[in-house]
Amino acid sequence: MIVGALEDLGRYRGLFRSLDVLIDWLDANDPASLPLGSNPIEGESVFANVMDATTRRPEDAHYETHRRYMDLQIDLEGCEAFKVALGEQTLVEPYVEGDDFELVDAAGCIDGDLADGKFVIFMANEPHMPTLIYGDDGASPVHKICFKLILDEYFQD
Repeated sequence: MIVGALEDLGRYRGLFRSLDVLIDWLDANDPASLPLGSNPIEGESVFANVMDATTRRPEDAHYETHRRYMDLQIDLEGCEAFKVALGEQTLVEPYVEGDDFELVDAAGCIDGDLADGKFVIFMANEPHMPTLIYGDDGASPVHKICFKLILDEYFQD
């Protein structure tokens, strides 16, 4: 996991090809202008899933993992918390290759949030639980983007 201020994302240039594509795109585009739904940036290698969601309690969710993609998430409106699993995991729903998605549970975690213009990158195979209630806000709407960043070994020019 990498957490930071979106304005500092350029510090991570060179880590992953797909992240470099996104950094270049963000330098030239306003992510708030994207419509709801899936928006291609670089074909299947980098795209933005723009969504409206309602934050939830951790006990009402499971950790998700992806094998081919990393997630870079930002909140455009509203604010959410998230968790990243630590230690042993228990499979809840098996991996579905077409969706690059599985669900797990875990006892330990690290907590974070996307307040104040932060971003988070959840690495591939890193169990994460996004869109959680922030602080004492209760369930609240959030307008967010989940940028999908393919791993270098799957990147197609």
